[in-house]
Parts: sequence; C-alpha cells; structure tokens
Amino acid sequence: MNAIRRADAIVADRLRLAAAREHLPAPDRAASAAEAAAAVSAGSAHAARFASEIDAAVTGTALALDAAEAHPAEVWAHARAAHADPTVWFEQAVVLGHPVHPLARSRGVLDASQIRAFAPEHRPRIALGLYRVDGLRAGPDWPVRDEVGPLLPLHPWQAERHRLGSPAASWDGAAPLTSLRTIATGRWHVKCAVDLQLTSAVRHVSPAAVHNGPILSARLAAPAARCGITLLPETAAAVHGPDGPRSDLAAILRPAPHTLAGDRIAPVAALAEPCPATGRPIAAAIAGGELDRWWAALVDVVCAPLRLFAATGAALEAHGQNTLVAFDTAGRPARLVYRDLGGVRVPDPGRVLHGAIGCDDEAERARKLIAALFPTTLTALVEALADWTGTDPGRWWKTVAAASRDVAAASPALAAALFAPTWPIKATTAMRLADDPLTDIWARVGNPLADA
Repeated sequence: MNAIRRADAIVADRLRLAAAREHLPAPDRAASAAEAAAAVSAGSAHAARFASEIDAAVTGTALALDAAEAHPAEVWAHARAAHADPTVWFEQAVVLGHPVHPLARSRGVLDASQIRAFAPEHRPRIALGLYRVDGLRAGPDWPVRDEVGPLLPLHPWQAERHRLGSPAASWDGAAPLTSLRTIATGRWHVKCAVDLQLTSAVRHVSPAAVHNGPILSARLAAPAARCGITLLPETAAAVHGPDGPRSDLAAILRPAPHTLAGDRIAPVAALAEPCPATGRPIAAAIAGGELDRWWAALVDVVCAPLRLFAATGAALEAHGQNTLVAFDTAGRPARLVYRDLGGVRVPDPGRVLHGAIGCDDEAERARKLIAALFPTTLTALVEALADWTGTDPGRWWKTVAAASRDVAAASPALAAALFAPTWPIKATTAMRLADDPLTDIWARVGNPLADA
C-alpha cells in the first residue's frame, strides 16, 4: 500500500473511532477519509471546512509516512550525534503525531515543500532569525539581546509572512520539535508564534501566556521539584501594539531540557513510537531486557503530576508532548521534565495571573490532568507495549493502577476521577464541527483502571 493510501486509511480509521467516541454519525467501515469526513460532519454548517482539513491531514500523514526512517540500534548515541540538543532526535521520530486527533498531521496552509522544510517528522534544520522589532518589550532576564536591545526570535514562516527582512542575527542549525512551532537551538527551546492552524488552533502566543509563564515558573518550581518534576522555567517577550501585546509577534524561551536534567531525555509521546522497520517502540529499545521492571519505574516517574496535584492542587497539562522523562545512564526512568505552562490550571490564582489559568473547581482541575495524561498519553504507550510483546494491555495497566492508587489516596477528587468507570477525553472532532471550535467539548472513554 503506498503512502497516500495508508494515510487515507489511518485518517479514516481515526474518524471512525472519533464518531463512536463522540456520538457523531458513523461512517461506513470501508469509507475513505473524505467519505468518513462527510459522514461525521453531516448537517454541520462547517462540513466544507472540515472536509478541507481532513484532506490536508491525509496529505500531511502521507508525507510523514514517506519520511519515516528506521530507528538506530543505539538511540542515545544517535540522539547525541543528531543535534546539540539530544532530545531533538526523539521529538522528530514521532511520525503520526497526536494519537487520536483526526487532524494530527494537518499543517494549515503550508504546501508540501514547506511541510518538508518546517515539520519535525521531516527532520529539517532551520535558521531561527533574531529580529529587532519596534515595540518589543522584554524583561531584564530576557537573554536574547544585542548592543541595541532585546531581539525577538521568529519562526522563518512568520518572519516571511510579516515581511521583516533580514534578521539582526540568527541561530543556525535549529530544529523544530513535536509541535512544529517550538524550536530547539541547542541551549534553548523557543515557543514561536505562527499564523498556522496546527490540529485545532492557530498557534499564537497569547498575552496571558507571555504574562503568566514567568510567574508560574517561580510559583511551581520548588513544589514540582519535591514531587519529582523538573519544570522548565519560562521567560517571554512580545511586540506591543495600541491594544497591548501582539499574540502573532511574541515568543517564550525555556532552557533546553538537557541543560537541567541530563542528556538522556525523551518526550513520552516518542516512547510509544514504533520503529517503521521492526515495530519495536522506542520504550522497548530503551528498556532492553528488563521491560517489566523498567515499566514500573516509568510509571512511578509519570505519576509525578498526580503527586503535584495532591500536594498543591495544580493541574499540569501533562500530555505526551509536554511531558518528558529523564533517564539515568543505564536507561532507567529517573525524573519527569515538564514544559509549557499555558495549559496549567491552579486554584486561587489571585489577581496576578491572567486568563483561564485560575480554576477553583477541584473536580475540573482533576479532569484537566486526567484527560491529558491517561486516555491519550499513557493509553498510547500501553497499547504500543502490549502490541510489541503480544500481551494483554491489562497487564500494564495493573502497574499504573497500583501507583495511581497510592498517590490518589491524598486527594479524594483525584481518586474519583482516576478510578471512575470512564475517563474524560476532548471531543476534538465534534469541536472542529462546532460554531466555536476552541471551546472544550468532552467525551468519555472506558477506564482500564476501574477494574485493575
């Protein structure tokens, strides 16, 4: 089966699963992606737009399948050789992206050549320009400066779109990470603003994110460290216009994970990634011959956001892209690394934090955490290990249940959410068909911990 046919089948299958999960009209089992999109969007005023998005997802998925490469025998050595930031190889090894989103490889208005130039699964290297822009405001801790003042790192797509000309300087050999718009320079991870819809939203950097990131970094760093989490602190800069910070000309800087937590780090999303040649997931390659013992250690590390919630009430958006694992020299999971504070929810934010980040409803915060970590991130990893070993997924979930039960004993709201008959999951297809596609709609999926 060639790449376009495989891609069409993958996207069609995701639509069928979404229809069942989100109570949308069910497509025929033999439907193509276009036919499945027409079925699930029947009656929606946004059916034509959705059809175009699905077509883009098929194209992007086919390009990703064509670009996929077999995993190296020695992943750590290969990762160190691939880039000055050794997380880059793992980030760029993820082929299909979000495990359940039907638009996982849609790339907005980028054409095929631009996708190959900018999308992480194509393993590009880019020059990240540093621009002197009128109205740029940055705090004294903003490290990107020259003798004149602060400079703004801008994704090359965005810089060209805004016709900014030549940069004052550039970081050459930079590499896009799993989110495409976040760029690794070696020392930094730069969250850029791009006027592109990637999966569900145009990926700007909101004024709230610019404001909140440094504050949350200071507030959560110490309690996160006590819970086994290295939090990547944020600092931000944005161009200000007449109405305040511009979300399309802004950036957030974080230190690259290896500068704080060692050079053996991989996002959880990459751990589930199967080798295109053998099917072996990266997790199994790292674990070697002690997979069960390794899995128990990994689960303990990945439960760190539960410990933080129980201790502080803060709910991290701990999905597979934001959540990374640091390993020791023997490949054993040692510590969690967390990035991206924009989706965090905290109780009692006071007046200092802006936007939707404050949430006094403990059950809602627990739902936010569970939805990000369990029905997508851990489920994808369990399924990858079960497929590779030919075992029942329940074998792997029992370890998760035991570790989760110990942590959740300190938080009734967390325990209720963790062990309910079903878990919440974002209804991403229904959201694309809604009048406001950015307002959360929730579906429910079976909870394998309920009987574990």
